[in-house]
Amino acid sequence: MSVETTAPTRVVVRKTMNDHHTMTVEVERSNETRHLVDYADADLRDTLAALPPGTTIPVSLSRAGARSNVWRVESLHRGASAGGPDRAAPTSD
Repeated sequence: MSVETTAPTRVVVRKTMNDHHTMTVEVERSNETRHLVDYADADLRDTLAALPPGTTIPVSLSRAGARSNVWRVESLHRGASAGGPDRAAPTSD
């Protein structure tokens, strides 16, 4: 399986991270639901775990499974501020 990292994608947190380190997000532009299950490092995972539902964040993702809708978060784009619950933050996308 080839792993391809996406360009920064703005996602909205729909379900916070559970005990198995999985969180549900929605891609802002397409309303596609994605399940984040793997993280580049523990600091990134902990940062995402602290976000409340409705927060919009820009992230780079890659597929974590060949057949499932599961994703690995490669990076959080800190250059663009994250929006609070139900508010989108401006980015240079």
